[in-house]
Amino acid sequence: MQTFSGRRASQDCAELQGFIELLKSEGVTSYGEIGARHGDTFHQVLMAVRCRGVAMDLPGGLWGTSKSRASLERAVSDLVGRGFDASCLFGDSKTLATQQMFCNRGPYDAILIDGDHTYEGVLADWTAYRGMARLIAFHDIVGTDQFEKPTGRRVEVPRLWSEIRDACRTTEFVSPGSQMGIGVVWVS
Repeated sequence: MQTFSGRRASQDCAELQGFIELLKSEGVTSYGEIGARHGDTFHQVLMAVRCRGVAMDLPGGLWGTSKSRASLERAVSDLVGRGFDASCLFGDSKTLATQQMFCNRGPYDAILIDGDHTYEGVLADWTAYRGMARLIAFHDIVGTDQFEKPTGRRVEVPRLWSEIRDACRTTEFVSPGSQMGIGVVWVS
C-alpha cells in the first residue's frame, strides 16, 4: 500500500480498510488520532471518510522523530489544501495541557489511540480520551509477544484491550497472522 509519506505502511491494509468502513457506517464526521507519527493513517482516514480531523504526536518521543513532525505537517497541509478541516498538535498525550488542547479542537466522533504502547501509557490515554468520543479505537491489540523496536519493551496494548473487550461493546479488525490489529470500542 502506498502511503502519503512514501514510507512503509504502519497499518495492515485490510485492518485499516475495515476500520475506515466502520467509521463510514457509523457516520463519523470528526476524527482524532493520538500518535499520528508521519501522518499516513490520519491522511488515509480523512481522505476516505471525508471528515474533520486532529492529529496529535510527540516528535522526539519513543515513536516520533524530527522527520516525523515534518511529515505529519505535510500530510495535514495536503489535507487543508484539499479543503479539509484538518490540524495537528504536538505534545505528550498524558499531560493535562495537551489533553485540553486536543479537547478544545473537538468534539470527536472517533479517536484512534496509537501512541505509548506500554500498559500504563495506553491506559492513561484510554482514561483521558474515552469521554471525548463515542468510538475509541486502539492499534496493536494483538501480538502479545511483540516488542517495541526503539526500546525492546513489550507492547502491552493487548493487555488493556483484553480488559476492555470483556467489559464493553467492541469489534476487531485482525488479518490472519497479524501481530497488530485494530480494536474499536463503542463508548456511548
